[in-house]
Amino acid sequence: VSNVGAVQDFGLMMAIGTLSVLASVMLIVPGLALWGRFDADPHRAWGEGLLERQLANLASLVQRRPKTLGMAILVVVAAAAAGNARMEIESDFTKNFRADSPIVRSYEFVETRLGGAGVWDVMAPGPDEPDWEYLSRIRRLENRLREEVVVQGVDGSPTAGLTKVLSMVDGVLAAAPSDPDGARTAFRRNLMASTAWRHFSEKMPALKTTLRGEDPDQPGRHLLRIMLRSKERQPSATKRAIIEQVERICREEFPPAPAEPGAVVSGFFVLLAHLIESIIRDQWLAFLIATGAIWLMMLAALRQWLLALIALVPNILPIFVVLGMMAWLGLKLNMGAAMIAAVSVGLSIDSSVHYLTSFRRAREQGMALADALGAVQQTVGRAVVFSTIALVAGFAVLSTSQFVPTIYFGALVGFSMLGGLAGNLVVLPLLLALLVREGNA
Repeated sequence: VSNVGAVQDFGLMMAIGTLSVLASVMLIVPGLALWGRFDADPHRAWGEGLLERQLANLASLVQRRPKTLGMAILVVVAAAAAGNARMEIESDFTKNFRADSPIVRSYEFVETRLGGAGVWDVMAPGPDEPDWEYLSRIRRLENRLREEVVVQGVDGSPTAGLTKVLSMVDGVLAAAPSDPDGARTAFRRNLMASTAWRHFSEKMPALKTTLRGEDPDQPGRHLLRIMLRSKERQPSATKRAIIEQVERICREEFPPAPAEPGAVVSGFFVLLAHLIESIIRDQWLAFLIATGAIWLMMLAALRQWLLALIALVPNILPIFVVLGMMAWLGLKLNMGAAMIAAVSVGLSIDSSVHYLTSFRRAREQGMALADALGAVQQTVGRAVVFSTIALVAGFAVLSTSQFVPTIYFGALVGFSMLGGLAGNLVVLPLLLALLVREGNA
């Protein structure tokens, strides 16, 4: 459901990989289990006895102090919700790389000495051969962009949001012997402008085609490009404020009309500013769709809407808790962090399926509620611990990447898996103890 191609590719590869694992487990594992001279006894791993005792203590704690645990969980969830409310978005492109990487050092040079690494444009519709009257409109737009686009500086004083504004008008003024506005007649103004532009085009032909051209999608429609430069390493809110001011001024100077769409603001700076927001919107939509689909599958498997709903809670809560912790620690939401929701719930729900299936089987065999929870903790709980450790170790490898969103993704999915482990070993049995009646099998 995402509109970002990279996210679509990631989802497709994850789906194919998951189906491949299912096929390999069904076709390869049975043969490997029977092959060779190894005995069928898997033996006990180091520390397994200690793990069993801790799982038993955990099941006992859930039975003895359900209200205390419930209140503690609610406090954690409330703190996480408060943190999510103050979450900020990371739109600084350089923060996608380690601080000592060559890319960051190069960007730092451009930011401090060349006016900023944020490059973007205003595309204004215009005639095939612009006269000075049209160029005067562009000049007025440029002056407004230079003077009116203002943000708050580091010291709190007003600072120009744009470090450079350049268009065909600047080429005309640079090549003209004097300002065309000083000419008495429109004919002389147009003659001065066209002559100056011709001289400028002869000296800098590449820049001519950069600043003015025909729309490739609409032959016959000509566009004039105003090149903008601004600081890239700014907070997301500051970037949005700059973009909104530029868009407002462009609408006022070149208002859209039925026959002419008006000026368009675009470019790499705008793309990066909106990319994370787009990914976040798409991922929350994907998360809701994935949650609904998982609930339906759990309902089909367990045939009880309450158990299907209970299965979702311990897998959803860790995601909100991890994101809330990020906000409280001052970490901003980047591309990697925005993608963890749907992935994490899809990975951790597997443990809940095994837990609830074993719980139902134990209850159908006549076990009391407390005995069933204790038995499941010792069997499924142990397997859940081992599988979670394997998953966390696998995602931890991503922390060696040079691309920071990949590091965030691996680390946060790992933390979400650990949260899902706690959810399946604490929250899930707690909900079962509170909501499932003793007489229900």
